[in-house]
Amino acid sequence: MLTSRARGSRTPGGEMFAKIRTVGGAVAAAAALSIVVAGPASAWPIPITPEQQRFINQARNAGFPGDDDAVLQAGLQACQMAFGGQSRPDVVGALAGQYGADAGPTGALAKAAHGILCTSAPN
Repeated sequence: MLTSRARGSRTPGGEMFAKIRTVGGAVAAAAALSIVVAGPASAWPIPITPEQQRFINQARNAGFPGDDDAVLQAGLQACQMAFGGQSRPDVVGALAGQYGADAGPTGALAKAAHGILCTSAPN
């Protein structure tokens, strides 16, 4: 029986290395393609309901900083924290720290969120 060295041009495991390299390249190409394809899909806007827009307007009129997405996100966080059992002062303190806002506008945001976005949340 001839060994790999007796055949001359082959090295032990050479074919296996070539197969692994080919499969690895295909996996890397597929992963890169999936990232490129998934990128634009995340850029599609989610429509804002009239209730959400009313909340955004109230929070913005109270002086809460940020764009519409940040204001709405803060309101949804206020709801989540209220449903989690946190008191309104705790919610205001946490959101004010996270968003760099004053307590007054953050309190108005929490109140508006409770009145518009999560009316069944405990106080």
